[in-house]
Amino acid sequence: MRARRIFALASLLTAFPVAAQTAPYFGQPLPGREAVPFAPGSLNSGLATRDIALMPDGAEIYVGVFLPGFGKAVILETRQVAGRWTAPEVASFSRDPRWRCLEPCISPDGRRFFFVSDRPADPSATEPGRFGIWMMAREGAGWGEARRLPEAVNGTVNAFYPSVTRDGALHFLREEGQGGWVMRSTWKDGAWSPAEKLPDPFNRSANQANPRVDPEGRFVLVPMAGRPDSLGGADYYAYFRREDGSWTEPVHLGPTVNSAARDEFSINLSPDGKVAFFGSNRTLPRLEGKPLRWADLLAERTLPGNGNTTLWWVDAQFLWDLRAKALAAPR
Repeated sequence: MRARRIFALASLLTAFPVAAQTAPYFGQPLPGREAVPFAPGSLNSGLATRDIALMPDGAEIYVGVFLPGFGKAVILETRQVAGRWTAPEVASFSRDPRWRCLEPCISPDGRRFFFVSDRPADPSATEPGRFGIWMMAREGAGWGEARRLPEAVNGTVNAFYPSVTRDGALHFLREEGQGGWVMRSTWKDGAWSPAEKLPDPFNRSANQANPRVDPEGRFVLVPMAGRPDSLGGADYYAYFRREDGSWTEPVHLGPTVNSAARDEFSINLSPDGKVAFFGSNRTLPRLEGKPLRWADLLAERTLPGNGNTTLWWVDAQFLWDLRAKALAAPR
């Protein structure tokens, strides 16, 4: 009986009634002060799920999904059509099985879509190239042809995790060993400026990963490893911009989004700044304190929080509270 109930729960989550959902955020109730998986059983399927991008009006959602071993990486898409959410599907620009696509980002005005891929810049090439940042322009209700950003941005090494301010400053990671450098390039007069490292206090160590800049330039969120206040693995930190243009030292974002889990490398805010999304492979205690059954183990494959990276979400008020405290602190 217990096994049947578990399978029924898994089936219910997997069969999430997408067509019936008309509310924002794929019909999900907004989270509170404690993080929970986003859209369990649908966008969060038990596969490694991490990055998210939303159109400014919230009517389109894009989510990154990885198969085991990083052998495949795709971007899922769902959108509201006639007020109802479509069933999640691999986005058209992400369907070629030869290339991996990940880390979607939509500009604050909804006109440009950035993502990362190892597809080669030469369309006649048959082997993957370096990971780099690609961009598509909005065309009607969809996106135009994907184009790789120039070498002035991508450089000659792998580039990851684009995000952009309202005034066109693209922030991203340029690979260096197991981490990288937080870089910036600006769109001006019809071209991207040569990318430059963000100045001190940024980039004191390459033990950092995917930066996410606030559309208004008020903060930059960065996963960082090896710091004394870390809870384990890489943790999420924020640099907050002061009124005079200077930046705070990195501020640990605390246990709301950080844990002892090793895979916490992706954090983002909703377009209105009220919800934080983040990736973590922390586990939910479904299998603790009871005899293990085969049915339980099978059910775990399709549930978020099973040890694969899961996309979580939480009320973002904690971030604004930390910002206020950091900006009020004496220098």
